[in-house]
Amino acid sequence: MSMLDSYFKGWKFRTTNPSLEPGNEINIFVNEYNGNNTGIANVGDTRLYIEGVGPEHVEKRVNVEVTEFDKEKSVGRGTFREVVGDSSYTA
Repeated sequence: MSMLDSYFKGWKFRTTNPSLEPGNEINIFVNEYNGNNTGIANVGDTRLYIEGVGPEHVEKRVNVEVTEFDKEKSVGRGTFREVVGDSSYTA
């Protein structure tokens, strides 16, 4: 093992396409509301549509249960559970 390998041991790079599994519960920021009781959250290049979200949830951190996820398209759906926090960017 080289000195460089020793230095980087245990490091890993974050992906812009996180993979989500149905049944997982995650906390995520809602950054858009598209009507029809659906919010949108983006994590890198991954987009999650969240059922049960209203315009009042935009810029809130919410708990979501993932209901479906397409790894190839990096798009999924989830169900809103509860608000768990606010964005530090909103007053």
